[in-house]
Amino acid sequence: MLLDEITILFVDDDYDTQDMIGSLLKSYCQEVFLASDGNEGLQIYKDKRPDIVISDITMPNMCGLEMCQAIKKINPNQIISLFTARDDSTCKDRATEIGIDTFLLKPLDEEQFFNSLHYLAMAVEERLEVF
Repeated sequence: MLLDEITILFVDDDYDTQDMIGSLLKSYCQEVFLASDGNEGLQIYKDKRPDIVISDITMPNMCGLEMCQAIKKINPNQIISLFTARDDSTCKDRATEIGIDTFLLKPLDEEQFFNSLHYLAMAVEERLEVF
């Protein structure tokens, strides 16, 4: 599946990051939905059912891990990536338990980000073929 066929939900409470990544994604993807915390992200997910969810971890109201866990309860096959500055084993272990597909570290490494995005797009296509 090509990136221009993908819909993405990007969740981050930092508006500068949200604006920068949102603009970047909008130039490559079919549709991009933006949210500022886990509660808003979960609601948009329920309404829009994007192909890929990319989320920060540390956010107000509902953290990214809680939101991802709620999304996985709705759709266990949902493709999810965490984009965060947190690089501790506890977070990575919890993310693995939830079933997170990729873990990207801030600050943005554009090459790594797009390599991961292409990988996630292929995962969407593979899951569509299987299910």
